[in-house]
Amino acid sequence: MPESTPLAVCFGEGMVALVPATAGALESCRTFERSLAGAEWNTAIALASAGVDTAVISRVGDDGFGRFLTAELRGHGVEDSGVEVDQDAPTGLYVKELSPRPDGAVDGTMHYYRAGSAAAALSPHTLASPAASALLARAALVHTSGITPALSDSAAAAQESLFADRRPAAALLSFDLNWRPALWRGKEAHAAELLSGFARRADVLFCTRPDAEAVFGTSDPDALRARFPEPRFLVVTDPGGAVAFDGRERAQSDALDVPVVETIGAGDAFAGGFLAGVLAGLSLSGSLARAHRIATRAIASTRDHVD
Repeated sequence: MPESTPLAVCFGEGMVALVPATAGALESCRTFERSLAGAEWNTAIALASAGVDTAVISRVGDDGFGRFLTAELRGHGVEDSGVEVDQDAPTGLYVKELSPRPDGAVDGTMHYYRAGSAAAALSPHTLASPAASALLARAALVHTSGITPALSDSAAAAQESLFADRRPAAALLSFDLNWRPALWRGKEAHAAELLSGFARRADVLFCTRPDAEAVFGTSDPDALRARFPEPRFLVVTDPGGAVAFDGRERAQSDALDVPVVETIGAGDAFAGGFLAGVLAGLSLSGSLARAHRIATRAIASTRDHVD
């Protein structure tokens, strides 16, 4: 892509997901398909699918899974020059367990194997690398989430740097709460304070109602807007739809009535669609409509990202 082209930059962990070919307990599953996963990486692919020039800043291991992930990024039109390769730490992965539902869809449960991964070693040095610095200098949008600071102290320091000295002056900064209680066990009060601080400094804030209730103590969109007046955009979602704010403007929309296979990754795709709408200059309602359309592509399969 031309160096003068503004782009969206997504900063966070990428992982390989191993998805069973059939639903059932893991001990009975014999065949798994590998797939790209990771909240920010899913959002990057959604942005690229909407026609936005997109890049990822992250770290992977010098292994087959790491090479698979960067090849997948390139295959979806996402620039991978900002993905560092760690010569020692492995690429993180998770195994998805699928449970059949009476309506024909499946519920996914994630089993993580990410401790000591290359992405856990994200640090301020990652953002200061020549490749990452060049990407941030061109960014019209930078997107990250509440997962990143939970990975390690160095990853939390990297995200703080992104919100402070490495924040591009001309870029919108987007933050998806993405509450992962298992990563914050025993540190819930600290997490609430830390994530609230990131939320207040963002230009775009995404949260689901359950995540907002767990971290902020309320799931009511209007109460959340009163509590977080700083972000220009606030988007609160649930399975039935979304409420979004642009300053004092408020819009509400219903989810599209489409067949559901599995919902993991739908929120990341929704965020990508909304951000693509914002970058394209769509109205608040138009950005929500684009978000819903792209989210439907993530729920049509057991992969975490859109095709």
